[in-house]
Amino acid sequence: MKKFKVQLHGKNFLLNLDGEFKKYGFYTTIFVKAENSQKAEKMAIILTHQNPNLRQTVLNESTDRSIINSEEIKEVGFLNFFAKKSTIDFRFYPEDEE
Repeated sequence: MKKFKVQLHGKNFLLNLDGEFKKYGFYTTIFVKAENSQKAEKMAIILTHQNPNLRQTVLNESTDRSIINSEEIKEVGFLNFFAKKSTIDFRFYPEDEE
């Protein structure tokens, strides 16, 4: 299996980070093993949606869905993959400041 670094961009996430409800976007990078870049993208998006920290804080109604898209997908070597595979870091930004 190949190893990939997938950079994702999430939008339209309703969160209460500072005591008020606001829409946020985020960037994150995920390392996954997959057969090809299309499967790596799909897996990274699913893993992000299933992340318990994100799931527990998102307050969107079912009619106001959030979106996650890939920004970049790169095949990486074993050492880069092994060093980073277990970290998922979300970098949030208020969408009204875009």
